Amino acid sequence: MTDHTYTSTVVLRKRKRQAEPLAILRVSSSPSPGYDPSQSESEYEPDTQHEPIAGPSKHQREVSPRRRPYQCPHPGCDKSYTKPSRLAEHERSHTGDRPFICSSCSKTYFRESHLQAHARSHLPDSAKPFVCGEHNCGKRFWTTQHLHVHEGTHKGEKPFQCSEPSCDASFAKQFQLRAHICTVHCPAGTKLYRCENSECTKSFATSQKLRAHMKTHDDKRYTCAHQSCLPAPGVPPTYFPTWTALQHHMRTAHPPTCPYASCSGRTFTAQKGLRAHLKIHAERELEAELEDAVGESADEADEKPRKRRRGGEIGRDWVCEETGCGKDFKSKKALNTHLRVAHLGRRDFVCPQLSCARTFGYKHLLQRHAAKAHPVDPPNSDGPDESDGSEDESSDADSDDQPAFSIDLITGNAYSARSQAQLITTKKLQCPFPNLPAMLAAELAATHSRSSGNQVAKCSYVFSRAYDFRRHLLSEHGLEVEKERTDQWVRHVKEAKAIGGSDP
Repeated sequence: MTDHTYTSTVVLRKRKRQAEPLAILRVSSSPSPGYDPSQSESEYEPDTQHEPIAGPSKHQREVSPRRRPYQCPHPGCDKSYTKPSRLAEHERSHTGDRPFICSSCSKTYFRESHLQAHARSHLPDSAKPFVCGEHNCGKRFWTTQHLHVHEGTHKGEKPFQCSEPSCDASFAKQFQLRAHICTVHCPAGTKLYRCENSECTKSFATSQKLRAHMKTHDDKRYTCAHQSCLPAPGVPPTYFPTWTALQHHMRTAHPPTCPYASCSGRTFTAQKGLRAHLKIHAERELEAELEDAVGESADEADEKPRKRRRGGEIGRDWVCEETGCGKDFKSKKALNTHLRVAHLGRRDFVCPQLSCARTFGYKHLLQRHAAKAHPVDPPNSDGPDESDGSEDESSDADSDDQPAFSIDLITGNAYSARSQAQLITTKKLQCPFPNLPAMLAAELAATHSRSSGNQVAKCSYVFSRAYDFRRHLLSEHGLEVEKERTDQWVRHVKEAKAIGGSDP
């Protein structure tokens, strides 16, 4: 009969079988019928009628999830942590607080571990503790993981396999695999880092640019914080996928509004315009106080009151330094215009009519001249409602003329005629709608080519910047075209006009 010899060492309910027997324990002269040689002695108790005392094995126990009691209080964030210090580190990603600053380059980080990892970049290579043992190599690394990856290159390991079904290529480094996929399996011009969104074909040269781009696919990236847009309890807020969409919402739903009752809720397209307008209100209030004080003193002295200049007297801090001039203005721009026109004799505004070609120092004088001599082109009524003080220099032979009122101004024929004149004499371009070229958007061009039978009128909008053209397409025609396409088309058309060609 063969003796079965087993040894077992039990430490804190964990069993570890020894490679060689240290002690011999004879269980019985003959094993019982239920004997299993694969079990250790502590597991096999043939004569007992009680249940085994030992608990379930490692594979039999179910690992309970780790309790994470510290929940992020930021709205929309469901992350939780086991320690308050980890939660504090995470909250910095919401607040933007970066307290850990590099003493060498002043870069900031959310976590101290990130700063420590960055600080190693300022150390020399000789400080790296892990060295490659291959002959004539000697490369050093900060971590054993990087060392093991490097050692794989000496052994010919290529762990990065191409995921295409018909390709068996493999590479030692991941960037080599990305370069292979971009050059072999992607359209020409594809960069190393491609957007993983199924509806996006963009690619980028660096992972940082890709991460910044991926945020544009987040539909809940921005939300309106205006008081009237705050959601009721239990109602989700309104989100906007891009900053442009949020700004468009702010301009349309919450435009900057003047708080003065005399303006009857006048709105502005930008905060800059509102700030300039509020400055006018403040100057008017100050001037009213000064006029009251001056008026009382003038009544006592029986003097004739001074005529009030348009734009007021407050804020005229820009004074002409030419000898014998001494005129003052409310902005540096107005002062420079005065110097060019009054002292240098510049006349930069030329009548667009080829048979006229008169020149003027100010734009409003050119508009006044066009309204009288060429009534097809009434002056543009757009402009600031307040003068900056440059009107004192606007004396001309046509100063007593008023803009002619024409039916063309009401019907829009005036703008169309003026646009055509600008297309001839300047480098401005005309909106190609509805016949959009394929360079802008092939799918949009095909759509409008199919609807050409609806007799869509040709757009008469004239522009000089691709930015204005892109905003015009979105607001007037409801077409959202990529910035790269509009910039390329505008540049192409301007180059064609510069060499005397026709618009593509």
